[in-house]
Amino acid sequence: MFFVTFHKTVANVYAYDDDGNLLNPSNPDVLSKDGDELRGIYLELSSGLLYVVEGGKKTSKVHAYTGSGTSYKQASDFVSGKTTNAIDHPFAVAFDSQGHCYVSNQDTNVVAAFDMSSDGRKGTPAPCGEYLTTLYPSGTFLDATLVASSETNLPNAPQTKNLTKVSKTLGGLGVEIDTKHDKVQNSVRDVAFYQLSYEGSLYPLLFVVDEPADLVRAYNPITGQILRSSNPLTSPVHLLIDGGTIYVGAKDQVLSSPIPNPYDPNAPIWIFSPVQLSPAIPSGESVSGIAFDGSGNFHVAIRTKNTVIKYDSRFSNGIPWASTPMPDNPEFLLYVAD
Repeated sequence: MFFVTFHKTVANVYAYDDDGNLLNPSNPDVLSKDGDELRGIYLELSSGLLYVVEGGKKTSKVHAYTGSGTSYKQASDFVSGKTTNAIDHPFAVAFDSQGHCYVSNQDTNVVAAFDMSSDGRKGTPAPCGEYLTTLYPSGTFLDATLVASSETNLPNAPQTKNLTKVSKTLGGLGVEIDTKHDKVQNSVRDVAFYQLSYEGSLYPLLFVVDEPADLVRAYNPITGQILRSSNPLTSPVHLLIDGGTIYVGAKDQVLSSPIPNPYDPNAPIWIFSPVQLSPAIPSGESVSGIAFDGSGNFHVAIRTKNTVIKYDSRFSNGIPWASTPMPDNPEFLLYVAD
């Protein structure tokens, strides 16, 4: 089964079976109440909590839901812009196995880190990343900032006024401003956590999509230190980690790379290469959510076409997946094993 969030008009999560059939079509809402600009979605298997990002301008939150199957009821506001000033127009969320959560925020252009309560229903702002406070002992950052912005005084985010800028070479995230409409046009996007095994030890990695810089970056999620950046990409947005491979949706392509090892001084440079999808995504379209199902089939959401393409495990024989037209632009895909 897949959960899907949508970009524009659908204000809830919908569920589809593996064959692309909309579940409960007469009342497809998975969540107990609608939201505003639902984006990233994550199911924590041990607790059964479903986390959903609500990225609306007036409702910047990550909610925690309890439930099962296709029915979930809101349990709490896990994190909120009303209590943590870094949370503003959130886009995506990632979790590690040590009780920490990472939220990317488009209007403040930062990744914020949170410590989770024992029941998983509440996130408390973690201290600002040690990497940042060491670089800038007198610096000023938003609550819980792990990865900072390269530009501050951002439109529609007055809390970013007079913050410390972190240069892109030191890991600061790029940002593009639409000066005509006085708004953030492009900023940080997806985030993903990975535990790397190297020489008998485990090393955490936090991958962050820096869309304006056309890069995927890897950070130490404990300190916030920048560890590695990818080769230049074209408008990267969504991430997926499967096994030892990381995938990124970038404009009308999906690219992949082995998980890089920034802790190995002899590791090769980090290169993403296009996945040879057959048929290819039409030129000019925009890839959004990407996910494998339990049989290894690869699903690629095409936001601009209100469709999802299903490929086999060799990325071939792509066909439209949904049995009926999707009601809106698909944003995030989350596969949930039955």
